[in-house]
Amino acid sequence: MMKILIRSIGILLMMFAAHVAAQGLKIGYVNGLRIEKESALPAREIEQMKTEFAPREQRLQELQKQGLELQSELEKEGLTMRPADKQAKEKRLAALSQQFEQLQRGVAEDLELRKNEARARFLAETTAIIQGIAEAGKYDLIVQQAIYGSPQIDITEQVLKEMAKRAESATSPGK
Repeated sequence: MMKILIRSIGILLMMFAAHVAAQGLKIGYVNGLRIEKESALPAREIEQMKTEFAPREQRLQELQKQGLELQSELEKEGLTMRPADKQAKEKRLAALSQQFEQLQRGVAEDLELRKNEARARFLAETTAIIQGIAEAGKYDLIVQQAIYGSPQIDITEQVLKEMAKRAESATSPGK
């Protein structure tokens, strides 16, 4: 009974393999690392983030400069200063330090959040592009993770070209 079941399964698998071979399976491969490195889309996102975070980065630099100046002043004149003045400057330095740390933490958290959002958009757009290429090219399977992909099935260049088109249309005037 068991032998019959095993033979039946084997025969079904061979029939399925023969059917797939007769159909001419079309497979594509996308090099995900190359997409991330060479795509214009992440570069555009990075520039937008730099512009968005520039004022806060500048404020951090100002706070750091003020803190360093105050600390230097305390070190140079601390021994000759009146105790009340020294205490006031130390309080001001502590407040600046706390303000700097809070702002720095906030910037780091917001930047990480924006990076994650940008990465999610990039992955979604990449997936949509790959699906469009798959449908248009009548692919049966496209893989992104592979140990090896021959040049005959590598469609990375097509994906990069489509991404470049989208990046260009997104930055063109009137769009």
